[in-house]
Amino acid sequence: MEFRSVLSYTGTMLEILGVLMLVPVLLSWFLGEKSYAGFFAGAVLSFSIGTLLDRRFRKGELDLSSAIGVAGLTFACVSFLGAFPYLGYLNPLDSLFESVSGFTTTGLTVAVPESLPLSVLFWRSMTQWIGGIGIIMIFILLSGSPGMSSHYLYKAEGFQDKLEASVRHAARKLFMIYGAYTLAGVVLLSAAGMSLFDAVNHALTGIATGGFSTHSLSVGYYQNVAVEAVMMLLMVLGATSFAVHGKLFGRRFKEYLSNPETRMFWPLLLVFSILVSLSLYGSGEAIRKGLFFSVSALTGSGFSTNPEVPGGFAFLLLIILMIVGGYAGSTAGGIKLIRFGILVKSIPWFARKMSLPQEAVVPLKLGSRVIKSHEIAIVTVFATMYFIMLAGSTFALMALGYPLSASFFQSASAGGTVGLSVLDVSGMHPAGKIVLMLDMLLGRLEIFPFLVLTYAAWSSLLGRFR
Repeated sequence: MEFRSVLSYTGTMLEILGVLMLVPVLLSWFLGEKSYAGFFAGAVLSFSIGTLLDRRFRKGELDLSSAIGVAGLTFACVSFLGAFPYLGYLNPLDSLFESVSGFTTTGLTVAVPESLPLSVLFWRSMTQWIGGIGIIMIFILLSGSPGMSSHYLYKAEGFQDKLEASVRHAARKLFMIYGAYTLAGVVLLSAAGMSLFDAVNHALTGIATGGFSTHSLSVGYYQNVAVEAVMMLLMVLGATSFAVHGKLFGRRFKEYLSNPETRMFWPLLLVFSILVSLSLYGSGEAIRKGLFFSVSALTGSGFSTNPEVPGGFAFLLLIILMIVGGYAGSTAGGIKLIRFGILVKSIPWFARKMSLPQEAVVPLKLGSRVIKSHEIAIVTVFATMYFIMLAGSTFALMALGYPLSASFFQSASAGGTVGLSVLDVSGMHPAGKIVLMLDMLLGRLEIFPFLVLTYAAWSSLLGRFR
């Protein structure tokens, strides 16, 4: 790994963060709030560190491991520096938790939204929008890595070569698409009955599948079917891949419908919405609640229309949806549909392969793409590591005294960057908050970047002592 290039590129990201943190400073001054000090301190510190790294180290061409290093280090650094605005209202650990939850687009919160200044609420929403854009740009950068879910999607769509040819063009197109969706969300939510401030915040967090709301009751605060419909639309758009959005904007609807992830997403959402609604039968507005919770869980958004997450069979169904997640190359978390599809199809493929002679060629196809054996192995390794992460964090929370079911749900929510909660996170033991923060970071970056970064740092450290 080229650590000098990694540090230089990370410095550039911190410079950008420093500039972005000035936006809520201006909002704070405009509203007459006294929260600008935290924003200004964070902006100055972020920009100063970023400038130091950017000028001290020289940028070079990033190889795959270095690009992964930039991804992991950037998310860790922006989460730390993004915590400064919360320090006047939350303790240091809770401030860091809120920041990590924001930039990873998770939405688990330790704050009472109504107790925060409007500028801080806007910053919470802004961190999720930045995190959503950031993770898609990282997937674009790492689209050649078979460890990342975007690799399979971009290859299947013949999109990778175009993407690699012009990352800047892809970035401009990305901002155009998500900027348009965000603006449309503001207009539609305002028309549905939200105040302008609430509409802006929910549009930012909706398209980022983030889950932060300006109210403790989340979307349920409004008790408005139109608002819920617009939020579901934003969640679905956010959980749809950048490559697929390009097809939609190009009016290539047949290609959208034939996309393997699209062909999994809608049937999965339909079936689980029906099952969740049936399990809620008799509780009042079962279909409305079942549909919204299913969309929220599968897209990794974490918005809710009810103070409590449904129990019973619906509880289990929501866990499954949170683990599966949305499209590759989207703002959603989870294993991702592309990996889920490969895993499901690999079971009968493996059984058939075992029943035939060793020299027999048995292709595994997902859509029109043939998945190679080594790619199946990588997906299997990732899924195994993902469940090890969930199991480890579940046992850690159980060791702190929480029930098995609640611990697993909370781990799946954090690891899938969803944000639905069945525990009082604000009153959780500090060790539990640290566990959830690790889940959020590992889940957001799909585990591999942190493993590569840790391995490279460890190898470099050992090399110095040899």
